[in-house]
Amino acid sequence: MSAVRLLLIFALALPVFALTGCGGSITPSELPYLDGALEINGLPDDVTSVTVADLITLKSENQKVEATRSNGDIVKVTAVGPTLDTFLAQYGKKQTDFSSVRFYSTDGYSIAVPTEMLESRKVILAYMDGGKAFDKETRPVRVVIPGERAMYWAKMVNRIDFEEGGEGSYTERIVFLDTVLPDMKGEYSEEEGGDIVSTEALTEIYGGASDKIVMYASDGLTKNETADNFLKGYLKYTGENIPQFCSPDLPEGMNLNGIVSIRTDNILYYSLARALDILPERQSGDEQMTGIGLTDIVKGNSLAMAQTYELTDLAGEKTSIFEHDMVDGVFTQDDGIWTFYIDESIRVKNVVMLEAVK
Repeated sequence: MSAVRLLLIFALALPVFALTGCGGSITPSELPYLDGALEINGLPDDVTSVTVADLITLKSENQKVEATRSNGDIVKVTAVGPTLDTFLAQYGKKQTDFSSVRFYSTDGYSIAVPTEMLESRKVILAYMDGGKAFDKETRPVRVVIPGERAMYWAKMVNRIDFEEGGEGSYTERIVFLDTVLPDMKGEYSEEEGGDIVSTEALTEIYGGASDKIVMYASDGLTKNETADNFLKGYLKYTGENIPQFCSPDLPEGMNLNGIVSIRTDNILYYSLARALDILPERQSGDEQMTGIGLTDIVKGNSLAMAQTYELTDLAGEKTSIFEHDMVDGVFTQDDGIWTFYIDESIRVKNVVMLEAVK
């Protein structure tokens, strides 16, 4: 055999060796789960599913990224797969056309990517990790969003829902969790490690949960949730990281710590204790009290416009305040009791809720 022929054979063999010999690397077409399918909702009617085999035909990213889990662990992935925008371009769409995109996993986990993230981040539909196939706890697709926390990096994705429009409705009622959760007396659960109230019981009394849920934490994390998942859960109000959303029926990664607010329909559930972490101190109208300003709470929460508002306490007593007086109101805490104060004529202890009067 001539030296030229030997060199030619060796040269042709090099790519095969690079892909299959060293470290078990494979090509996308060799993935053992090419038939892994994802259900698609919210695109044209004829687009109902996509497989890994479909994804590997698209232009793909190959990016080393890492993210931090809530327990501090670091997740590292070399994400190989098309971006969400590349996938959507086939249908004349882009990710910013949607108000949110929700990913579902085979183990019951789900996470929604909100508008602000769709406007600022690249979303990768990864079908392999570098030159390696995903393990059975990750395949067929892993969502990777560089720069975002690991909770958004859903594994075992088998469904994507694209949601359009849906600007939030005006808030007509603010329910204060610091008062209502202890009053409901909850249940004690060794598994959850603290006093808890079911979200189903909470919403039966104060309303909501007929639409999507948006939860906001004191560390800045915003999490969209389905009403169905939300109603499987509990709010823990004693112990660490409270209020905490948790559920034995959902993956642990769907828990959320340090909740400031929960928006559902036209109702806002709100934690004054957590608001202390993020809002400035204000003084009341007569400057005798310092606390959380009412205007800081309603700012950004789209409170419905009204000439008067009603405050309700635990005894069911109602106190009316005028819209122009709201700027002078503060919430103050004394030994676990929250009081709304404008001046000596308007002092409401154990505030349960604030409602716009139509």
